[in-house]
Amino acid sequence: MLELASEQRIVLQPCSWATYERILADQADQSAPRFTYDRGALEIVSPSPEHENASERIKTLILLICMEQGLKVRMLGSSTQRKAELLRGVEPDSSFSFAGTNEPDLVVEIEVTRSSLDKLDIFAELGIPEVWRYDLRRLAILRLEAGSYVTFDRSGFLGLSTEDIEALLQLSSEDDADWALRVRDRLQGL
Repeated sequence: MLELASEQRIVLQPCSWATYERILADQADQSAPRFTYDRGALEIVSPSPEHENASERIKTLILLICMEQGLKVRMLGSSTQRKAELLRGVEPDSSFSFAGTNEPDLVVEIEVTRSSLDKLDIFAELGIPEVWRYDLRRLAILRLEAGSYVTFDRSGFLGLSTEDIEALLQLSSEDDADWALRVRDRLQGL
């Protein structure tokens, strides 16, 4: 029987910005592991299958919502967001631009286990307007206001409430294609 690996994390400290940049360059075409850098600390995460499935479902959900609402979206995936002058960088689980740029307006973080580094603080300093945090049960929608995140009950970009989004994510199906069809049908009623 196949045993699924759990999410694994390691933090290297101290780690220079130059080392972080070299690691990113060496791993440029890889979807895993994911890296977060915060002023001398480098967290390396190998996501679990459970984590990745939740991430893929949220990406699909956001795309379906945009299609249903006629919104333009550019999917940026887990592309690295970093600023050398801040000595901070992060690879969100997924990110989206609604302005058609390479700058994310919305990032998604799946939290099967908690990061050792404060990703919200990094996202805030990078100026990411909206963050979704999902722990496989509950969704929190956070919007950047005056340099820190405030919890809202509705997405500023997509207009749906946390309650609606959670209900869509929790539609029962082991098959992702069947789940996506159910979500599409439900979205037409919202």
